[in-house]
Amino acid sequence: MVWPAAGKKTGDVRPCGGTVDLAGRKVSYLLKRSERAKNLRIKVDMENGLVVTVPSQFDSSILGSILKEKQGWILDKLEYFAQQRQSPSGKQPGRYVLYRGREYRVEVQIQKTPACAVEIVDDKIVVTLDEGSGNDSAAVLERWLKSMARLLINQRIRVVNSVLKLRFNRVAIRGQKTRWGSCSQLGNLNFNWRLVMAPLQVMDYIVAHELLHLVEPNHSKKFWALVENVCPDYKSCRDWLKKNGHRLKI
Repeated sequence: MVWPAAGKKTGDVRPCGGTVDLAGRKVSYLLKRSERAKNLRIKVDMENGLVVTVPSQFDSSILGSILKEKQGWILDKLEYFAQQRQSPSGKQPGRYVLYRGREYRVEVQIQKTPACAVEIVDDKIVVTLDEGSGNDSAAVLERWLKSMARLLINQRIRVVNSVLKLRFNRVAIRGQKTRWGSCSQLGNLNFNWRLVMAPLQVMDYIVAHELLHLVEPNHSKKFWALVENVCPDYKSCRDWLKKNGHRLKI
């Protein structure tokens, strides 16, 4: 988090402490002034909690409002490290995600490693973070899920379209808020990366649904007949999304 400096640099000043009210919670922070700092920087780590480094001439009267602007990010980080401290093994308990329709417990490991990694081990998705990187496990897991979504959705397009043999333009994997997929007038196909959390037959239904919009752009009886011909169980897939769509998140 970076904001522009105010004023010229002078000598370093010893760190001092303070508190700020964030979403009704009193949060302590360590304030460091530095002649080398050009911008305000906010950091949250396991050892020191919330640390704010500012240029030596920074106007501290505006610090509270800046921290309130970023209170969601700050509180999420503080909660994450609080969970890490409560778990001696460095694991984050009590968190589950769906992947290809199956529920997995997320296990976070903090260790010295050259790069973050995600792997499936039995009934767990293990997220390994470098202890000095400050990476967020949810962000690392989301990047992994998006990469798997690109691979899997493109694979299922090839499988489904091997029967339909339809011509389309581009395929994009996005993070739409209200749609699982769409087909543009230009023949571009868009799919929500969260589909990687759904069962494979549900993903196939959405893939077939959007491919068939290349033939029938509306949701007419003819369109649904085409869908049923490709996915005889499409109604159960549609019902699954209605009942479980809210669970397809991190």
